[in-house]
Amino acid sequence: MPGWRFDAVDGSAAMLAAGTQKHGAPDDRLRLHVARVPNTGLPAASYGLILSNSLLHHLPDAQALWSAVAQLGAPGAAVLIGDLFRPETLEMAQATVDRWSSGEPEVLRIDFFNSLCAAFTPDEVRAQLHAAGLPLTVEVVSDRHLLVFGHLPGGAS
Repeated sequence: MPGWRFDAVDGSAAMLAAGTQKHGAPDDRLRLHVARVPNTGLPAASYGLILSNSLLHHLPDAQALWSAVAQLGAPGAAVLIGDLFRPETLEMAQATVDRWSSGEPEVLRIDFFNSLCAAFTPDEVRAQLHAAGLPLTVEVVSDRHLLVFGHLPGGAS
C-alpha cells in the first residue's frame, strides 16, 4: 500500500520504541503517537481504516475505544478490532491458559489468565457497540478471540 499513511497510537513510549527497533524508524508514511484513547489528539473523521488489537480488555471504560473509533473514522471507514473474550467460567479460562501457554513463564501465564478474565463476552461487546451507535459485527473467531468489524455509517452506498 505505497500510497497509504499510518498513525500508530500506544499509551507507552517504550512499546512504540520496541516496535521501531523491530520494524525500523518511522518515516513520512508512519507516525507514532504516545496517547490514550479516546483523547488521542489525532484529527477527527480523518481515517479510512481503524485497526486495534488486544486493547479493549485493558481499558477501564470500554466506551473509550468505541468513542475513539466513532471520532477518528471518516464516514464509511472500515473497522477491524481484535481482542480476547472472557470464557464462561474461571475453569475454562484456566484450561485456555493451559492449552496455549503451557511452556511459558508463570508470569506470562498469570497475565494471560488475568487478561481472559478482564475481557468482555461477545454479548457485552455487542451491547457496547449498540450503546455507542456503531453498526459493527462481533464474531468469535477462535476459542479465545473475537473480531469486531464493519464500516462506520455515512459512506457511499
